[in-house]
Amino acid sequence: MAQKIDFNALKARTLGSGNDEEAVTVDTRGLISKVLSRYSGKWYVLHLTILREMIQNAADASATRVTVKFETLPSTTVPLPSSTDPSTLIKHVISNHTLKRLLISNDGYPFTEKDWARLKRIADGNPDETKIGAFGVGFYSVFDDCEEPFVSSGGEAMAFYWKGNALFTRRTKLGDADFNLDTTFVLDYRNNSSPVPALTQLSQFLASSLTFVGLESIELWLDEWSLLRLKKKIAPSVNIDLPKDIETKTDEGLMRVLGVTREVAQVDATWMHAIEWNPASVVSRLDAYRDTTNSLRSFFSKFTGSVSDTEKHGKLAKTESSSETEDLTTMCTATVFLHINTASLQASISHSLSSELERATRKPPPKQTTLAILTPSYDAGMPTAISNVLASVLPSGSGRVFIGFPTHQTTGLNAHISAPSVIPTVERESIDLNTRYISKWNLAILRAAGIVCRIAWSAEMASINAKILSSGERQSKAKTRKPDILGLIPEAIHTANQFAFRESTPSSQLGRTIEDSFWMCNKSASIEVLSTCGVMPTHEVRIAPKELSFMDGIPVLPDDFVSKAGDFVKKLTDFGLVTDITVSDIKRELERSALTSAQLGEFLKWLGRKANEGELDRPTVKSLLNVAIAQDEPDSDVPSRLIVMAGITTYLNPAHIPADLPLPLSVMPFKYTKALEKRELDALGWEELQIVPWIQWLVDNAGSRNVLPQQKDLTQAPSFAGQILSVLSKQWDSLNPNSKQIVTDLLHSQTVIPTNGGMKRPAEAYFSSVRLFDDLPVVPHLNGVKEKFLVALGVRKTVELGVIFGRLLSDTESVDKSGSPRRKWSHVDLIKYLASVKDDIPPSDIVKLRDAKFCTPEPEPTNSGQQTRYKVSELFEPKESLRKLGLPMILWPVKFQLNSTEGKFLTMLGLRSYPSALELIEIMAKAAAENNNLVHTKAMSYFIAEHHSNGYAKFDSSKVTLAFLPVEGPKQLSSPSSCFTDDGATLFGFDILKRDLHPHAQKFSVREHPPVSECISFLTKRPPVTTKEARSLFSYMARRIGELGRIEGDRLGQARIVPILNKPVAETGAPVHHVEPRHCYLGQSEDYGEIFDFVDFGQEANLFLLAVGAQREPTKVEVASILVRDGARISSKFQSADKYLNLLRSLAENLPVLKRNRELFNEMKKAPFLLASKELPSQPKGTALKMWHTIFDEEEDAFEEDGHGSREWQLVAAKDAVIVDDFLSFTHFKEHILAAPQEEFLESLYAALGSPFLSNIVEEKAQWGAMASDQRPAEKLLKLIKERIRLFLHDQASESIKHDIKWLEKYLSVQVVHSIFLKRSLKNRRAYHTQKRNAIVTQQMNGWTLLICPNAYDLYEISQALVHLVLVRPKLHSTLTLEMLLKTDLFELKARGYNVQRILRRKAAEAKMAEDQRQKQLAEDRRHLKEKETEWLKSQQHHSDQQNAQALMPGVFPNSPSNNADQQQPILHEPVQFGPRNLFSNLTKRLGLDDGGKNHLGPPPPYSANGPQNQNTNDPTPVTSPHALQKNLLSAIQSSRPHGSTGIYSRPVTNQVTETKSYCDEQPSHDLAFAATLSSGMNVLIARSTSDQSAFLAANSAGLNTFSSLLTECASVFALRVDSVSIFYDPFGKTIAFNRGGSILCNYLYFSQLHQTKLLQNPAEGRADALVYWWVIMCHELAHNLVEAHSSDHSYYTEGFVTQYFPKLVQKLSGTPS
Repeated sequence: MAQKIDFNALKARTLGSGNDEEAVTVDTRGLISKVLSRYSGKWYVLHLTILREMIQNAADASATRVTVKFETLPSTTVPLPSSTDPSTLIKHVISNHTLKRLLISNDGYPFTEKDWARLKRIADGNPDETKIGAFGVGFYSVFDDCEEPFVSSGGEAMAFYWKGNALFTRRTKLGDADFNLDTTFVLDYRNNSSPVPALTQLSQFLASSLTFVGLESIELWLDEWSLLRLKKKIAPSVNIDLPKDIETKTDEGLMRVLGVTREVAQVDATWMHAIEWNPASVVSRLDAYRDTTNSLRSFFSKFTGSVSDTEKHGKLAKTESSSETEDLTTMCTATVFLHINTASLQASISHSLSSELERATRKPPPKQTTLAILTPSYDAGMPTAISNVLASVLPSGSGRVFIGFPTHQTTGLNAHISAPSVIPTVERESIDLNTRYISKWNLAILRAAGIVCRIAWSAEMASINAKILSSGERQSKAKTRKPDILGLIPEAIHTANQFAFRESTPSSQLGRTIEDSFWMCNKSASIEVLSTCGVMPTHEVRIAPKELSFMDGIPVLPDDFVSKAGDFVKKLTDFGLVTDITVSDIKRELERSALTSAQLGEFLKWLGRKANEGELDRPTVKSLLNVAIAQDEPDSDVPSRLIVMAGITTYLNPAHIPADLPLPLSVMPFKYTKALEKRELDALGWEELQIVPWIQWLVDNAGSRNVLPQQKDLTQAPSFAGQILSVLSKQWDSLNPNSKQIVTDLLHSQTVIPTNGGMKRPAEAYFSSVRLFDDLPVVPHLNGVKEKFLVALGVRKTVELGVIFGRLLSDTESVDKSGSPRRKWSHVDLIKYLASVKDDIPPSDIVKLRDAKFCTPEPEPTNSGQQTRYKVSELFEPKESLRKLGLPMILWPVKFQLNSTEGKFLTMLGLRSYPSALELIEIMAKAAAENNNLVHTKAMSYFIAEHHSNGYAKFDSSKVTLAFLPVEGPKQLSSPSSCFTDDGATLFGFDILKRDLHPHAQKFSVREHPPVSECISFLTKRPPVTTKEARSLFSYMARRIGELGRIEGDRLGQARIVPILNKPVAETGAPVHHVEPRHCYLGQSEDYGEIFDFVDFGQEANLFLLAVGAQREPTKVEVASILVRDGARISSKFQSADKYLNLLRSLAENLPVLKRNRELFNEMKKAPFLLASKELPSQPKGTALKMWHTIFDEEEDAFEEDGHGSREWQLVAAKDAVIVDDFLSFTHFKEHILAAPQEEFLESLYAALGSPFLSNIVEEKAQWGAMASDQRPAEKLLKLIKERIRLFLHDQASESIKHDIKWLEKYLSVQVVHSIFLKRSLKNRRAYHTQKRNAIVTQQMNGWTLLICPNAYDLYEISQALVHLVLVRPKLHSTLTLEMLLKTDLFELKARGYNVQRILRRKAAEAKMAEDQRQKQLAEDRRHLKEKETEWLKSQQHHSDQQNAQALMPGVFPNSPSNNADQQQPILHEPVQFGPRNLFSNLTKRLGLDDGGKNHLGPPPPYSANGPQNQNTNDPTPVTSPHALQKNLLSAIQSSRPHGSTGIYSRPVTNQVTETKSYCDEQPSHDLAFAATLSSGMNVLIARSTSDQSAFLAANSAGLNTFSSLLTECASVFALRVDSVSIFYDPFGKTIAFNRGGSILCNYLYFSQLHQTKLLQNPAEGRADALVYWWVIMCHELAHNLVEAHSSDHSYYTEGFVTQYFPKLVQKLSGTPS
């Protein structure tokens, strides 16, 4: 907005003005039309709206009855029927009459004065917050179809009439005849074409309107026909206890449920059958009157939720066909029962919200209100087909919200909700959820509705639970189970479907709000629901599949409830209130109660299937089985028992073990597992019952009557034993060998075999085929028992050996059955019998036979007594070769044949064919002990001959300790492990096998050498004492090096076995001492022979010593160790410093190796083993000592020979030795220090161990005089140093260089001073020396400075100073080398072999590069100059051509005045004025170099002017070309030369400059003398009047150098030679600068006064001003190279220099200062 206006002030001024006020007029008709436009435009909708408003007003007036009466007019086109039948008449009225008037009356309170007044005002609703009317516009809906309504109430009446568009009223008092307590609204229709409305839908509307309003009855009349009478009865209400777990407050606390009452309402309807008659004529008439978008029937369908249109049309056709014969005046009745839960709500709203609501509704919000939930009673059910009138009363699918009347808004659940305090939209068809404050109020009431629904649900569930508990069957039980609740499931389904929320219409937010409140009002996440165990909270209820029906103790939702109340159940699962049954639930129930037999079968089926399918893992299955217990039902012969599932480990396979046989308790009975597959049983973690554990259980419990009865005892019941043996026999072949053995072992000792002699053990029973004795227990025939099975158990086919031995081999005579004596059997007879039945002999009997002594040997010649019996295995086969050895052989009367049946049987029993190796050895040992050489020889020969055939090679004879082998020497016999075949074994005291047995030594396990461990033990216990003995032993051991392991080698290496002679006497018995091999060394050594033990026992013996740790020579670590440990002893033994130094040198060469041994290296740093020397001064006889600390001893000889004194060597620690890295200092202090040997290798060792350098402990303090005036020698020397130091550093190792040539060029400077003194002193020692020096290097702020004395150079001292600067550790020869390089000419150095050509080339190259660079710049300038000259000439030629073309005109003479006048005009420009006119002119003026065009007494000093000579001519002034100026400037720069140059100076020829030819001729003359040359190359000149030039130079050294740097930068802008610029100092002159013969001289006086102080204090800030100032001065002086006098030409060139080179100056200024 362009202007800001104070509208508040403007409004106040307007209201305060004195102008007339005017009322706002209203078009009443238009206002009513606009108000009614908010309602639906359909005629029937407005019709019902009128009825709704009238019924609402009646309810607000506390009426109990409302009568609605339609008065009609006969049709003008259809005559009355001739028949007087009531049905025909009523049909005619409904079909053809039109509406004339609508009368609506109620018996409520008559209108009060306020009511009459409010009736006249639009939008003035009922201010009573307990009433439904809110907006005050409902009554005016009658004006939609009624022009002038009339109202009668009590004793008054009011008529409405129109005057134009204005509505007026008129009241009157009624007389007694007209007085009526009812309130009646008389509505005359505006036109007479309105048809009779659809009576069925109208009746349904009236029935639904009666539901929640306070009316008791509604009547409907059509003329004089009473069509409908509705009556409502309400039973006394019952208070409902509010559940404690329900939060009665809404989320924001706006509403709180104070209490809920429950009541049952009965609605009775009596209607005339004509209501349900809908003829086509009426439908067509209504279609003509309605709009094209909907129908009355479809509208009412919104209220009733009735069936589809197709069904309706079908019903309509059926009604028409049936009505032809039916009496429409017949009265019908119907009744419905409703449950109404009415809640009292308390509102807690803020004052601001209350004000907003009052503003919107024209009355304050109620502090308390009610809310009702209507649900159909389960007992009542839905009305029948003839009770369509009451169909709208019952919610079907989705209830509606009532505000005293039904609205279009559905609730989302199968229940009506009456909320009289809910604020609707203006048309009263929807709930206002959009207006800000109204929506907040309405949402709070809707949330409260959800809470009330939740309370109603709890009440329904409590009612169902009470019915369960009160049932007779339930009272006799401790717990509720599924059968107890079956009859109540339909009621629960009915209730659940009532509270199954769906989407509400038209606003879905309303339904969501109620639903959210319903589910979220609980304080805990649970809700009551009917389960198989009764009504329980949902957190205790589960959803279970049908397959878990066996878990009847777990409360689950009934299957019918889940399927028929699916929407509600889905909400329960979606919200997580009910979950599927879990394993934990099943486990908990199994822990709580035992399963029945039927439940156990179902449980195992379910568990097996889940486990097999992988839905349950093995630990889960096990956990369920561990807690499950089942009650087994008794069978015919098995009593009832409790099955503990935790103890079940196996299941039965009847194909292997019959189910009727006894089973262990760990086996699940087959009747419970027969329905399960094997993989399911395996998935349960059970295994199939195997034969072995079953037999084990039968055997273990035999005789235990608590487990098995006697008839089931395997060891006592023959028939039961036969059954078991039959089962075993069938399964025997399928058993593995291990199982067979176990079964055999189990039954072997049990009486499980039925025989003719009773129950016997298997070994005691015989087959019937055994008839050796008559009284043997024989096994009868057993059905299904195989012979091989019995054989396997041990049933005998042969007689038991004990019987045989007892009966056949006893000493007593036995008789047979007849009494005749039996023949006594020998062992030969017994063997023949046993050999004949050997296949039937049990293995155990074979074992017994092997252990039984029943055979007799061949009689010995010396033994005539009773023969001793032997085992078969103790006797040998009768052979002659064995008989010679004296071995016992079996007695066999006939020739023994090994391949016969008896021979094979005896071989099986162990008859021996040859003796074992040990037996032969024992025979040989025994024979040798008895001196029976014959047997000894035969036995040994037999052993050798049969060594391989009898398997003696497998016998290890070395383990035999018996001495049976003959050996060399006096000792005749030895064991195999004590004798050897190598002669070297005798060195260790071992025997040697007889040499004739050496070929058979391996057969007797005789080794070649004794064990090396025993040799080592012998060697360590008895080391050799002589060299010969050592050589023999060590040589033998060398042959066995391969047998020595690491442990043996370490043991020998640490053993003192090497003899060392104490005296140098060989091969004698002189005393010796022994050392370890690792501490001795082989051969001889001149270096180490005196400190280490060196031995030599021959090549072979030395090889052994090397293998066990000896070395050829000691390692450096060992040398270092012995020096550290015993350095003093070694030193005294050497008696020579050279030998000791040799040891140290060897250590120095191996320093990296020593450093790796950190422990040793740390000891070396501390131990006093290093050799150091101290010079002792010589003292001539008869003379006294002279002081040698002379301050200025000019004749002192630094290289005094050692012969004048003596040197003392000492062993010191590293910290006490000093490394001589400064020989000059050493010459002065050699008597005060312990010097390390001056060898590079040794010095590196000493330095690594921590010895200090002499230079580090010598303190030097230099003093020098004033700086000399002539610094040219310094410049020359610096140049020489930079040149020759390259040669010097070229041959140096990179690691020895401290600073290279680049560093020297940057930081080294040279100055000449008058005197130099150097004082040296030792730190912490009272020794010092002062010396006059000719050269010394000192460190200053900006680098290092070499100070030298004037006159001749002392190049030695200069070299001495420099080497300490460039080398890390300079030596004396370094100084001499550098001195030589400085002294010698380059060509001589070249002759000596130095590569000086490189230096010469580099010098030439550097000079050439500098000159090339300068020439390139000049060439570039010339090129630019030439280009500009060419352009200039072209422009001049073009201008000349134009001038010639215009010069002459026809008829004009060449010398005519006009032509002359034209020629006198300037060619291009006016004459150029060279006065100051720009920046550069101002600079020259500031510097006093230009007078600005004004006359003055004279030029600036030191110039003197003769005065300008002005030449005025009439000729035009030509303009000088720019290139000519630049050419002259370049000539000026090129003509600059060093000051004092001897060449003839010729001022360069300049092109004629025509501008302002006025100049003054002056020649500067100064009395100056050369004083010094600075390091930059500039000369310094001082006025001769200066008294002390040296003092001036010393005092102004820094300033002169700074000025020199500044001038150098200025010269670099022009690429000017630096030596062409000089500095002069004239304290009395006024000259700033002058040009003498091309050399520019600048006065230091002006610099010191103008710029020096600022530059020295802050170089960054002062540099720019000083640089510009002196650069302009240099431009001025360079111009004098072209023009000598101060003239306009000179000014012209000066400004030309400034213009040309100013960009380069700017670049210089932007850089950093030098």
